[in-house]
Amino acid sequence: MSGEMRMTGAVAGLPPAGLPPSGLPLAGVRVVDLTRFVSGAYATMMLAALGADVVKVEPPAGGDSYRAQATATVADRSALFLSLNNGKRSLALDLRAPAGQAALERLLAGADVLVENARPGALARYGLDAEAVLARHPRIVYGSVSGYGQTGPDASRGGFDLILQAEAGLMSVTGTAESGPVKVGAPLLDVGAGICAVTGILAALLRRAETGLGGHVSSSLLEFALAGLTTPASAYFAAGEIPSRLGTHSPSFAPYGAFRARTGELVLAGAGNEALWRRLCVTIGIPEAVDDPAFATNADRVRNRDALTARIETALAADDAPTWVARLEAAGVPAGLVRDVGEALTSAQATAIGAVAAVATPDGIPYQAVTVPLRAPGPLSFPSGAPDLGQHTREVLREAGLSDPEIDELRTAGTILDGSPARDTPAGGTPAGGTTGVVEGSR
Repeated sequence: MSGEMRMTGAVAGLPPAGLPPSGLPLAGVRVVDLTRFVSGAYATMMLAALGADVVKVEPPAGGDSYRAQATATVADRSALFLSLNNGKRSLALDLRAPAGQAALERLLAGADVLVENARPGALARYGLDAEAVLARHPRIVYGSVSGYGQTGPDASRGGFDLILQAEAGLMSVTGTAESGPVKVGAPLLDVGAGICAVTGILAALLRRAETGLGGHVSSSLLEFALAGLTTPASAYFAAGEIPSRLGTHSPSFAPYGAFRARTGELVLAGAGNEALWRRLCVTIGIPEAVDDPAFATNADRVRNRDALTARIETALAADDAPTWVARLEAAGVPAGLVRDVGEALTSAQATAIGAVAAVATPDGIPYQAVTVPLRAPGPLSFPSGAPDLGQHTREVLREAGLSDPEIDELRTAGTILDGSPARDTPAGGTPAGGTTGVVEGSR
């Protein structure tokens, strides 16, 4: 398999990929990244962490929209963009210009993977839909991430994490009766769909090692969200039950949720079995609850959840959350602290597993980024920080077989932005522009 996956650049006499082999699983694999926003960008960043040479294609005028959308910055760069594009190279290329399309075609000739997250059908007008690309380049693995999937009545709709959390049913089981529907406070559907797309791409690369052919693989926010409805879906299929909003608590188990202590909050799962329930009661000082008919079985405890929660919180009011978590863990009752984002990112366990990487901007300004959720066998960091717009335009086009005069002609026409040193303005003396790139329909 490894010999097949290291063939990038060997097609039609093209030079090898610009990043040297790293020994990582995808070393030597070249990815053409036509994505933006979170889901697709996360997928390609994960491929970069696995060792692939990811070439991010951006419109010359402004680049990826996330470059300009941020509430936090690092050295005048969008922290949001940095968080999703580590390890990539930037090719600033206007795909609406025929010359830009021709240049991309030369790049595709030596690529292994193309990833996009445009609305299904949006790329067909440029000949960059899966069917057209695979007809010209049958070895390419074509990965798509969308909001609703590639087929069906909603396929052409743009899909954002918030919208899909609502329409996939997640918000119907998140929050409380008083709060109404609540979204998860992080773009988990975007990230999950991106990870699923990577899984499909890796499977397709394995298949290509046997057949010599690529193919189209896809994932969507809707599919990932529905896959997460395992417990409520089982109750619906078996009994037609529609769960209500229970905050942090479970419709199927009790006690299972978040509880207030004297200071702070903790979560505990004391409902896995009857022995666990008894240990919980003894540990927090309410052994008499074990014999209370209202709490005799898990079904009873679910029916009487409010009374049970009040009883537990009265007991927990005797001490602070960290003290209770230590006692419960010592007793074998699963429990944890409700941490804020900063506490979670700087915890001893996050440090031990290498969850945060130190990277830097192209001019050496350090920043931190969350690593991808995979160890192979150790943490997968990033070969570099996120690129500046057009930073690698010239080197990528050279690797695709274009000569410097051809590149200079594209630069003069505004078809590219050459952000390499001393190359960031076209011959006319003003920044290279061009229209916004092809991915305006992506999510």
